[in-house]
Amino acid sequence: MKTMHPELTYATIHELSGRIRSREISPVELAEQAVARIEQVNPSLNAFVTVTAELAMEQAKQAEQELMKGNYKGPLHGIPIVHKDLYYTKGIRTTASSKILKDFVPDYDSTAVAKLAEAGTVLLGKVQTHEFASGTTTNSVHFGPCRNPWNLERVPGGSSGGTGAAVASGIAYMGTGSDTGGSIRIPAACCGVVGMKPTYGRVSRYGIVPMGWSLDHAGPLTRSVLDASLSLDAMSGFDPKDESTVNLPAPGLKMEYAESLKGVRIGIPTRYYYDNVEADVLTAVQAAIAKFKELGAEVVEVELSKIGYARSAASAILMGELVAYHEPWLESRPEDYGADVRMMLESGRNLPASTYLQAQRARHLVVQDFLDALSGVDVLLTPATPLTAPTAEDFSRTLRLAEFTMPTNLTGLPSLSMPCGFSPEGMPVNLQLIGRPFDEATVLGIGYGYECNTEWHLRHPEL
Repeated sequence: MKTMHPELTYATIHELSGRIRSREISPVELAEQAVARIEQVNPSLNAFVTVTAELAMEQAKQAEQELMKGNYKGPLHGIPIVHKDLYYTKGIRTTASSKILKDFVPDYDSTAVAKLAEAGTVLLGKVQTHEFASGTTTNSVHFGPCRNPWNLERVPGGSSGGTGAAVASGIAYMGTGSDTGGSIRIPAACCGVVGMKPTYGRVSRYGIVPMGWSLDHAGPLTRSVLDASLSLDAMSGFDPKDESTVNLPAPGLKMEYAESLKGVRIGIPTRYYYDNVEADVLTAVQAAIAKFKELGAEVVEVELSKIGYARSAASAILMGELVAYHEPWLESRPEDYGADVRMMLESGRNLPASTYLQAQRARHLVVQDFLDALSGVDVLLTPATPLTAPTAEDFSRTLRLAEFTMPTNLTGLPSLSMPCGFSPEGMPVNLQLIGRPFDEATVLGIGYGYECNTEWHLRHPEL
């Protein structure tokens, strides 16, 4: 084992990429360090379902050889990452943290996995999700609970909790997530990292175990907004295997906002998003709003008159689509589901078709409502979650984690979850920026401008 470099544990992709390209740092050294970090902290976190240490070392050696030949693939070349265990990985089991798929080994990669491999990433392994992505705790009955690196008694959020824990704890520099009701942005908030849910259609969902076809989004979790942009660029693009994808160039990021947010208009919804927010979260988000004003942004109130329909409509659509996917297993293997997921599926079976259709009609009203609100501003700013990470046993609070994220699964709008403070107990707080369709560059750029002038993303858990 080569010499470890502790200062690299919490480095960002942007910081590492130049040093890798100049050969100051070897991808092999970075992979060795990441594997050692898994051995050091994963016994406490239980983030991994499958560790692919040998594959990681092979890929790191290949990346090093490519770099020595001058074949630099871009900023993700040689970067150790993880994939949520919903993403199909050829020859590596994809369990969805379930008993039903515990031995399932795909014979192809999902499109997002293939794109990230083409970018030169190094795969450390597959990480936990709430069973079939159907919850906010990642408290797996089949593989054991995944824990929050800031407090092992708290949940890491869900359903991409394994990714959030792995990125926040200094194991992986980036990880994939999927987001149907907030499953990228909630773990980002609970673990104090950055999570980007792109516009519906920006990233292919082909080869990802679905939860709700019309609500599912794929995207990255990272340690910085700039890293989220680099990762999203690699994941984005038209895919003929996913008819929802669009043929647009990678979004990038508006770098000019790092200098000033003057001229930026930020909308603060007057309804829903600031109701029933716990004090620790509200204090941090209000301080962030004040910081945006200090940086030159104009903050205005906006009206979302139809927001009251959003969560019930999204829930009805989700239940109908979720049950449609699981119906064969519900018939043949109901006992193999965890109790919480089985209860959800059984209740979804009783959903009338008329309710699903009415929810789809309400969806159009909510979409237009958001577009109207965004017509006079660049982004909307809200808390990412109404509370900090709870314990798994605090059921009433875990149920609330998706309140502020689910509306933009319904609308498909790009939404960024990023650090903006901590509670007195030392738990992370994230804000959420919501933008216009396919305007990730503005959402990420404004987030980057805030990040460049604050230090919340530089704080890391002491494991």
